[in-house]
Amino acid sequence: MDKEELLEYLKTNSGVKDKFMEKALDYQNEKNQKRPFAKRWNETKVERAADKMFNTVLDNIFDKLKSAIKSSDNKKWIMFVEENNVLEDLEDSMSEITFE
Repeated sequence: MDKEELLEYLKTNSGVKDKFMEKALDYQNEKNQKRPFAKRWNETKVERAADKMFNTVLDNIFDKLKSAIKSSDNKKWIMFVEENNVLEDLEDSMSEITFE
């Protein structure tokens, strides 16, 4: 499984990205409001910053799974994720995540 396939799997089978993006957008919007009015970002730039945050998290998730699974076979990835409750753990983590 590559990173893009993992992203599609997460989108289809969990709310990990949605939960993260909700909090990341709140954080980026709050951060944006603290900028001087003339230097505030438009909505697209705020969304890009939140997407970048998620991509960093996705990279970390992918790297950890890749080192644990040591195979590119999608079936092995899915079996590992299901057997180890990875989706549930990730959703819990995203629910509890805070940014500073």
